[in-house]
Amino acid sequence: MKSSKIALALAALLATGSVAPAFADDDSGVDKAANASLIVTRIGGLGAGLVVGAPIAIVRETTRSYRGLTESAADKVGGKDFGPSCLLVSLVTLPASLVVGGAKGTYIGSRNAMKHGFNDPFNSDSFSVGKLEE
Repeated sequence: MKSSKIALALAALLATGSVAPAFADDDSGVDKAANASLIVTRIGGLGAGLVVGAPIAIVRETTRSYRGLTESAADKVGGKDFGPSCLLVSLVTLPASLVVGGAKGTYIGSRNAMKHGFNDPFNSDSFSVGKLEE
C-alpha cells in the first residue's frame, strides 16, 4: 500500500515535469495568471464606469443638445442673441433635449464604460469625463 502511494506520487511528478517546458515560452503563463488575477478589478472598473459614467454622459449630452436645439430653433424665430426668442423656443427644446440627451448619453456612457472600463479600469475615459465621442 505504501509502495503504491509512492508510485502514484512519482507518476504525478513525472507527468508534471514533462508538461512544465510548455509553460516556459514567453512567460505567457505569467501573463495569463496576471490577467486572471485582475478580473475582479476589471469588472469593478466596468461597473463603476456604468454607474458613474453613464449619468455624467447623460448630463453632458443633455446640456449639449439643449444648447444646440435652442440656438438652431431661436435662429428661425428671432435670432439666438435675442433673449425672448430663446425663452420661447426653450418651452419646446428643453423637453426635447431631455429625451435626446438622455438617449445619446446613455448610449455614449455605456459605450465608454464597456470600451475603457474593462481594459483600463477606473480611467477618466470610462467615467465619460474626457472628450465625448460620437
